[in-house]
Amino acid sequence: MAVPIFITAASVSAELHQAMTEARGLALTAKNARAVAVRAGSKTVGFRAITDFIEELASAIIAQSRVINHHAEKLSNQAVVAWQAENAITFFREVEREKPEHLASIQPRIRECDQNLASLDHELQIGLRDLIGQIDESNKHIRTANLIATSSHVEAATAGDFREQLEVIADNIRKTADRIASHLHRANSLLSQNHRERKIAC
Repeated sequence: MAVPIFITAASVSAELHQAMTEARGLALTAKNARAVAVRAGSKTVGFRAITDFIEELASAIIAQSRVINHHAEKLSNQAVVAWQAENAITFFREVEREKPEHLASIQPRIRECDQNLASLDHELQIGLRDLIGQIDESNKHIRTANLIATSSHVEAATAGDFREQLEVIADNIRKTADRIASHLHRANSLLSQNHRERKIAC
């Protein structure tokens, strides 16, 4: 039996909240890197350009997470409606079984509920696919963050006395990106599993 989507959506939102928290930390890392780069002067011109890109990337991850959260909330609301429709069908089926004399009067309601549930299931399948696609898009940002971390290490190597500080910052970028990637991976796994279970159930 598939885990109710509203439970999956809540778990996904929790993972995305953590990803946003890490992304805000990434933005703070960029500010710290800029402060070091300013003190280092001409030795870190390349690194200063990288810090701008890190801040933009952190903002993009935060914005993308908010979009995904909005989709997750919408999906959760749809799932609650679908759950209510399933309960209604179960109730009508019990009445049909226990009080066959009411069959003629409840059959139109059963057909209506069946149609509504089929439509909701279709919308939920689309919603799940959209969410998975949104998370895949966020993963592209993380791959970019790892490339930035590599470039940061290269730029730090020419920073003289500031090399060690900038290398620590570069390591922080990579570690933060990895933590964000872990949260996104778990969110994606939850959604993909629910999507597969619902397809099998159908």
